[in-house]
Amino acid sequence: LEVLTYESCKQILMSPRNNGNGVYQISVGNNKFIDVYCQMTNVSGCKGGGWTMVMKIDGSLSTFNYSSFYWTNKNFYNDYAYGRNGGLDNREYKGSTYWRTAFKEICVGMKYGGNFRAFSFSYPASSLYDLIADGNYRQTRVGRSQWKSLISGSSLQRNCNQQGFNTQVGSLLTRVRLGFVANQENDCKTPDSYVGLGAGGSYRKQWCGFPHTSANVAGNLARCNADNGNKNVRAMAYILVR
Repeated sequence: LEVLTYESCKQILMSPRNNGNGVYQISVGNNKFIDVYCQMTNVSGCKGGGWTMVMKIDGSLSTFNYSSFYWTNKNFYNDYAYGRNGGLDNREYKGSTYWRTAFKEICVGMKYGGNFRAFSFSYPASSLYDLIADGNYRQTRVGRSQWKSLISGSSLQRNCNQQGFNTQVGSLLTRVRLGFVANQENDCKTPDSYVGLGAGGSYRKQWCGFPHTSANVAGNLARCNADNGNKNVRAMAYILVR
């Protein structure tokens, strides 16, 4: 009896085992296997299927804020049927795929107001953990317009325009684990706006004369002369890899 093993959802996508979106077993070496959710059908904006789910983040909750230990450890969250099996649902999730799955591409998606939007970009790595856990800033080259496209009517300030992993390492004001931050001054010292996920910071009582607005962990936050007005959009965010 021949037993076929696969190391990724992409391999399964091209195999006879492909039964559409759902949970599959993949090999992680040393004769060990893990259950993962595979998005086999096309994800609009992310160029086809074969994506492995890594994280699902609710912007209205604090589970995965910037300071959460889930970004820097190898502990899973809801990595069982309740959190894993629903695919692009609203249940928060961090799989062992965060530290066990190598990839060449990343798909970032956000769902807000019933609309799901996503884009993908090339960024080969041995795992998402290796890109984020050390806290070092790593630049991506996605583009301001693509980040803004995740949320309809999103808003950002016009300067700074820093994007990538662990943005604003030296700032206590606005930081995201993955996303795009901006500022009204012509520097990146005190950004007040972002589109991204894993957000956090030490927020002031007022922003440019406006009362303090509690930040969201995933979505769009904007104050202080942003290009489409003030925003505080809490979205459901997703990270998939391939």
